[in-house]
Amino acid sequence: MNTNAHAHEKTIKIGFVGDFSAVSKTYTHNVYEATQMAVNEFNATGGLLGKAVRLIRRDGGNDPQRHYEHVTTLAREDKVVAIFGGASSPCVLKASSACKEQQIVYLVSIGNSPSIVVEKGHPYVFQFQPTSAMEAKSFSIFLTLMPWQRYAWIGPDYSWGRNVLRDFKQHFKAIGAPIEWTTEAWHPLGTTDYEAIVQQILDGKPDALVIGSYGEDVRHFISKAKDHGLFDKMAVFGWFTYTMTGDMGRMVPEGMWNLARGGPFNHLADRFPQAKRFVDELVEQFNAYPNGYAICAYDSMIAWRQAVKKAHSEDPPAVAKALKGLEFVGLRGPSFIRAVDGQMNCPTYFGRLGFTPEYPFAVWTSVIEVPASKTWLPEKEVLSRRGKPGS
Repeated sequence: MNTNAHAHEKTIKIGFVGDFSAVSKTYTHNVYEATQMAVNEFNATGGLLGKAVRLIRRDGGNDPQRHYEHVTTLAREDKVVAIFGGASSPCVLKASSACKEQQIVYLVSIGNSPSIVVEKGHPYVFQFQPTSAMEAKSFSIFLTLMPWQRYAWIGPDYSWGRNVLRDFKQHFKAIGAPIEWTTEAWHPLGTTDYEAIVQQILDGKPDALVIGSYGEDVRHFISKAKDHGLFDKMAVFGWFTYTMTGDMGRMVPEGMWNLARGGPFNHLADRFPQAKRFVDELVEQFNAYPNGYAICAYDSMIAWRQAVKKAHSEDPPAVAKALKGLEFVGLRGPSFIRAVDGQMNCPTYFGRLGFTPEYPFAVWTSVIEVPASKTWLPEKEVLSRRGKPGS
């Protein structure tokens, strides 16, 4: 007897809940385009399990409650079997709680607080980007190669930004790095006034600035920082530059060091034929190059499709089980999802921005890759933080 609650449906419906109207809107549209392209590819080759796949989009802005309500409605009324996308970590955590309640899989490509898959993890949530804790540990490894000692920080004043800087400090202390933080500048999400913050950073006279801000916030900061010549007075490390394509890619100062959450598209395209095809098709269909989040989103679609095929069902419990320990070939090469926490073995990429004849904006001209095996939590610690004696 077929126990699949969705077996009678003529289509497989999935949802995309993201921030199309607030701080994350700059890159959410790009992520949605990558997701839609994957759906189009699935349907062009016969769909899944003989059914067409239908993608339903919802805008939650930067409001966690709206994300929760959208997921709940999509599950109860639209009968979706999976949710993709994400936004700021508070939004993702609320959406994840709804997915847990409704027992549908949640494949996250935007928003990377460790608590999503660790303290607040559950059998239906999966992460396709390194968590902020993994990134912070990678950053401490990266900095052992750099000559900087005096740092300034600018970041959004909520749990993600605070946790990232906390993790930086902990890792630097653990390795005995002689790091001094001259300035900690915090701003609310969505602010446009950076005059005082830029001056605060300049007054600290750091060797390097770490920019933890993102989306529309960083656009306003860069503009003001350029007015004051900030980028001529210190090295700059951008936590945001995986989003820097198009107009924003033309704003950044050449030579800026940066981190790519999903991977720099030009680097991946040079390494993997499937990544080159993905980039070319996204440009052809949407006249847009992929940001790092779009790479994460497309990988989440590849993994979900493979899990559906493995389970011979789109039913969420079966797919969630198939995703645990799943091996697949994505845009970042051979990959797998760790069973204990649903975390993909995402590398963290560091590199320097430069302008080349091939692209109308700054791209990566050199790359340092830190594998997940060096940065993610040991499995025992994952279980300990969840307060569980076993998986």
